[in-house]
Amino acid sequence: MRRFFRDTFSPTMAVAILALVVATSGSGYAAIQLGRDDGASRAGAAAQPVLQPGKTMVGYFTAAGSGGASGYLGDSITFPAKLPAGFNNNHVKYLVTGAPFTDKCPGPGTAKRGWMCFYEGQFQNTSLCCIYDLEYNSFAVADHGARIYWDTNADGGYVDGQWVVRAP
Repeated sequence: MRRFFRDTFSPTMAVAILALVVATSGSGYAAIQLGRDDGASRAGAAAQPVLQPGKTMVGYFTAAGSGGASGYLGDSITFPAKLPAGFNNNHVKYLVTGAPFTDKCPGPGTAKRGWMCFYEGQFQNTSLCCIYDLEYNSFAVADHGARIYWDTNADGGYVDGQWVVRAP
């Protein structure tokens, strides 16, 4: 039996087994420490900074694919700062390419206080379907972001543009 262990388990093999045990036990230890639903993800969301009054966030959206004549494209937006409690989540406008600007959405990079504007850039074979908050209300945004979908009417659909949100 000693010969079996001496021939089979070299010092290199012992180090490899030890490394394997350490590597695989780390995720188990983390799972024990975190528990099933300890609120760590909720705490992270709560710790996200709040967009200050009158301040603006700007970002970009894009979606592309081959949804066919009856498909859809989707994109999600996550804000770098969450919207303040006083933001009316239904204050959302989507301006298609070529549409005139409005008093709420006066042009790319800008939005009236308390509004979110989507300025469509390039598009092909798409039309806006919905802008959802977490409860799938449309047109609405959630405090941390939104989901946006376009219908496609042929293969090769794509759309891009800019979003702007300004705190009240």
